[in-house]
Amino acid sequence: MNNIVSDNERFNLEFTDEELDKFKPIEDVMPQNLLNALLTHQSNMENQGLMPRKLTRGKQKQPTKQIVTIRLSADVVEKFRATGKGWQTRINEVLRQYSSQL
Repeated sequence: MNNIVSDNERFNLEFTDEELDKFKPIEDVMPQNLLNALLTHQSNMENQGLMPRKLTRGKQKQPTKQIVTIRLSADVVEKFRATGKGWQTRINEVLRQYSSQL
């Protein structure tokens, strides 16, 4: 059996519900003066442009999709949204299948 663990597996482990229940708010485990210092430092770094305010993906090298506005019936949107994350991708797949028959 291969017991080699990649860096990706080692640093991106999912927590179990039992482990998550053991988590405490940072205010309960870190002294307030240290927490304030860390937050102030982070804010200063962001304001000086040394640290991004929000991590975002970079621009695509070649956009694979177009941004469009389309009006759909409320019941259609509701049913797709009810399927969860990726509902817009599923609409795209349905439209792709339909358009291949045109």
